[in-house]
Amino acid sequence: MINKAGTQTITTERLILRRFRVEDAEAMYENWASDPEVVRYLTWPVHESPEATRKLLTEWTARYSEGCYFSWGIEDKKTGCLIGNISAVRLDEEIEAAEIGYCLSRACWGKGIMTEALKAVMDYLFDVVGLNRVSARHDVRNPASGRVMEKAGMQKEGILRAAGKRRSNGEFCDLVYYASIRADRDPDAELNISLQDHEWPFDYTDNDRRVVRAVVFDADGYFYFVHAERNDEFGHAVLIETSGGGVEKEEDLHTAIQRELKEELGAKTEVIGRIGVVSDYYNVIHRHNINSYFLCRAVSFGERELTMDEAEQYHLSVLKLTYEEALAEYEKRRETRLGRLIANRELPVLRKAKEMLER
Repeated sequence: MINKAGTQTITTERLILRRFRVEDAEAMYENWASDPEVVRYLTWPVHESPEATRKLLTEWTARYSEGCYFSWGIEDKKTGCLIGNISAVRLDEEIEAAEIGYCLSRACWGKGIMTEALKAVMDYLFDVVGLNRVSARHDVRNPASGRVMEKAGMQKEGILRAAGKRRSNGEFCDLVYYASIRADRDPDAELNISLQDHEWPFDYTDNDRRVVRAVVFDADGYFYFVHAERNDEFGHAVLIETSGGGVEKEEDLHTAIQRELKEELGAKTEVIGRIGVVSDYYNVIHRHNINSYFLCRAVSFGERELTMDEAEQYHLSVLKLTYEEALAEYEKRRETRLGRLIANRELPVLRKAKEMLER
């Protein structure tokens, strides 16, 4: 099951990959969509006018509410100029795979920009969305695109003869396929993910909060979570979440996670390893959370030590679930806006924890 996190902003050294806006039509038309050299080997013809580009962007932007729609405009960080696009042109949820398509302003060719964007999108699709395979293809007469794929870490898989057809002239063309799969990636690499809140409008952030959380498991292979019901500024929501909370003054991360697990789960645990960091935002309360995640083995369980708010306001209880049951529970809780934010944050962590346990 994939994480339907949708199109999140991705920042690299030189680029900002972001959602398109309808007002990007002029820049898109001028910088690449009207250039015959840019679309020469692509499957779509040059745009006839900025109005045609605007119509397309109206269709694209209307789809950003879909959790399985992934389409980024490529913005130059230094100039703020929109210079290209990259998207998942095909997605197969059953086999957890996507095919990537991209194009870039001719003025930016030969600078490694497309490789930088492709690497970032591949990381997002593997680490956040949870795909098992990311592929791309190019016209055999456009080897420069193949070099981008190779530099981004994809492996050449082969050539399909006459598998494509150019919209510009109706000619059939051979297509070269490249791909990367999850098994190609470094199994010891920690997660480092940044997410946004697209459920509520952003106003300002006045609270950067250090948080510790843990995926807790036992000797029988069960996982432990907090079940909560809240009705506050986020609205009414029933939630599943890993156990954890804010790091108190003078606490180190290990001390904080042991305290939180004792309070919320009543668990004495052993820290097995660090999963990574997920940074995310909650615009309703103007908060930016920096979540450090750990993998912990339960040693024993006793009485929980909940605060009054946790016990009475959030109705906290403990869920003991298999991995598959946990995935289903997170998916079920996407029915609320807060549930979607939490699922986007936690499903990549749970997947990484499972991979760590299987090594």
